[in-house]
Amino acid sequence: MSPSDFKPERKSGAGWQQALWIALLLIVLIPYALAVWQWRRGQDKEALLRSLTNAMSTPPVALVYRDAEPPPEFTRVKLSEAAPAGPVIELRNSYLAGQSGRRILQPWRLGRDQSLVLIDLGWLVDGVRAPAFAPGKIQLQGYRMPMPRHYVLSGAQQGVAGPVDQIDEAALHLRYPGRWFQGVVVLENSPDPLMHWPVVPEFMPDRHYAYATQWLLLGVCLSGLWWLLWRRRHEIHE
Repeated sequence: MSPSDFKPERKSGAGWQQALWIALLLIVLIPYALAVWQWRRGQDKEALLRSLTNAMSTPPVALVYRDAEPPPEFTRVKLSEAAPAGPVIELRNSYLAGQSGRRILQPWRLGRDQSLVLIDLGWLVDGVRAPAFAPGKIQLQGYRMPMPRHYVLSGAQQGVAGPVDQIDEAALHLRYPGRWFQGVVVLENSPDPLMHWPVVPEFMPDRHYAYATQWLLLGVCLSGLWWLLWRRRHEIHE
């Protein structure tokens, strides 16, 4: 058997090794990409906090539905000629100051154009029954926020009334047909005995920056390991 018979096998082996090193390099680069992604998310949360700060210092604007409905970004709004459209939703597993409770939400219909909005009336500790609310005594002024998102296991109860683990948006829109505002309006002043739900992003910028730092450190460690392996390979073949 001549030495030329081994050339295809050597080329094939070299090709596999090259593909392996490229795959390892891609794995090394993934933490850097995740670090950049978390950093940008932190910057987005800072922009939301600035919007919230600006909203707190400005008078509320009337909530009017538009065809190109903008996403809720902590705009301070005031509802007029509004009335409840259905029963309250008690979103369980909502923690406030370390206590387990429920966020009490309710769909309301605006009398001017019959558009619909989900209002966050406030937070109620577990063990206390949600009272009946007199609509005329509720000050309909607050901040627009994204829809509450709960990370729940399969089999969790979704619904549009009563105690639920997650709000079923599709069923909510089917039960109350019409033009819906995105997100929820969190009231500035919750009716007794409810407590005001904090108007802050789900994750603060510091947490995203911490995640970005962790991914960056992991990327540095993997880069060092990849470089040592690469150097060791060349030393073996020299």
